[in-house]
Amino acid sequence: MTALSGGGRASIGAHDSMGPVSMGQMPLGQVSMNQASMNPAPTNTVADRLDGTAAAARPRPLDQIFPLRGDANRGREMQATWRSFCRDRAAAVKAVLAAGRSPPEIAYQLGELLHNHFRTRGVTLTSYELRRLVAELLALHGPPSEPKEPAVEREAAPQVAGSEAVAAVEGERREGPVPAASAARAAPGRPEKAEPPSSAQSPVAAAREPAPFSQLLTRALELIKRRPVSRDRHAARAAVDEAVESIAGEQGGELPVATRERLVTSALSEVVGLGLIDRLWSDRTVRAILINGPSSVFVERDGALQAIPEGFRDEAHLVELMERLAGRPASGMADLRLRDGSNGVVIFPPVAPAGPVLILRRAPPGETTLAQLVAGGLIDQPVADLLRLGARSGLDMLVTGPSSSGKTALLAALSHDLGSDALRVVTVARHRQFRGPAPSKIELVASPTATFSALIEAGGRLEPCMLVLDSVEAEDVEALSRRLHSGKGATLASFGADVVPTALARSVDLVVRIDRQGDGPYRVAAVEDSAGETVFRHDGGRLLRGTATPAFAALLQARGHGGALAQLLP
Repeated sequence: MTALSGGGRASIGAHDSMGPVSMGQMPLGQVSMNQASMNPAPTNTVADRLDGTAAAARPRPLDQIFPLRGDANRGREMQATWRSFCRDRAAAVKAVLAAGRSPPEIAYQLGELLHNHFRTRGVTLTSYELRRLVAELLALHGPPSEPKEPAVEREAAPQVAGSEAVAAVEGERREGPVPAASAARAAPGRPEKAEPPSSAQSPVAAAREPAPFSQLLTRALELIKRRPVSRDRHAARAAVDEAVESIAGEQGGELPVATRERLVTSALSEVVGLGLIDRLWSDRTVRAILINGPSSVFVERDGALQAIPEGFRDEAHLVELMERLAGRPASGMADLRLRDGSNGVVIFPPVAPAGPVLILRRAPPGETTLAQLVAGGLIDQPVADLLRLGARSGLDMLVTGPSSSGKTALLAALSHDLGSDALRVVTVARHRQFRGPAPSKIELVASPTATFSALIEAGGRLEPCMLVLDSVEAEDVEALSRRLHSGKGATLASFGADVVPTALARSVDLVVRIDRQGDGPYRVAAVEDSAGETVFRHDGGRLLRGTATPAFAALLQARGHGGALAQLLP
């Protein structure tokens, strides 16, 4: 970690040492859209994926929560006590929110935590200050009992909306402009829905579009800003819908469905999400985002930096989005950490006089864990539990999907899961991907003199509990088939092509298909057994169960996991 003066710390990858990238300036004043970089922002914003500890370590200063009047010494003591509370009591706050209490109980428990922490440090809070701090905690940590993943089938877990707990503290629901540090966290949990194809990919929609999309989005944001936007995401959605209806009238008729849905999603992201940042991060081929000011935006793909022909409207626009992500630290600098292991840094003016700086870098795919993949949205928890059972039962499993869709990360997560129990794992890859520490792991890397096919044979002779093969290609299928037909089992392979040969799919116990719906992010879209029967699949952003008796059920039963499978597939 590279220390930053003033209390902030940056956690960035090796490539980040190059510093801010300086290239040609791009015109400002509008939000431009193009096919190369623009996916509609996902429903779950990057801010929703902040690691809880990191989020708690970046509270808004008290003077942004309520006016600090009177004794200056008391104000300084309150600021210091508030920072220590958010740093030291984050786990206690989460426990209160996760305990399934009613809104009044949540408000009382949070108030008690605050009162005791401040009192033991010689600071007595007024009732008004206490209410404001309870409301701020709800904004920082998100709605209580918020589900992080789409519900399986059609059953939604009961939840308590964060705004209800705020109402219990304040006596009435708080409305008005969304506070900068909490706007993206105030949304009730919702399944991540697939987004429609962009008009750039749909010639029919593009031909009917009355005006360039950038103009429609700019106009929608102008209309939305004429009225206060509530912290409640549903209220924000109502404001967006109203603006889109007005635009349709201005255009002299109904907007095409694809254009309307894309406009709603993009405008909502600008209002309560992170806009362009979310849209770029939803593309899993992007390994890092580097923003060096409102008109200087870059992404890293395949180890190379690419300029994005889209910027932010102005510096104030970029600062607003960065404050939603990280608050406004007193030092002007803060490090970020997402639950999927990704990390980054934000630097505000005047520390960065040329403009705000933001870097987000994904965790290396070969060091990923299942928990991080669940947190990052690549895989749902029930699917992760099923694959864990399959790996521990020695099933032959195949992962397929487009390039840079997350196949290597999924293989690494499953191998780490096995390695944590000191089981012997052998990995075979074309480049050194599986670097995570595991005493029982053997890592093999292909070379011109040691082909991937030859390493499949060599890896099998090492008698692993799991043989992990990353990016099998057409010339390796014969070697893989010999391994699968040897009867040794315990092979986990990813296929380099989007489409797996039918014979190969029928030779394994379980096939995992990674794909995207519309322009949404990549995720595990389906799990099938050797007969082609669907076990899990995504449809419209929801995870649905298929067969309750997959072909591999008997193997899991024989290895003592029948009860666990029955709970996953009742």
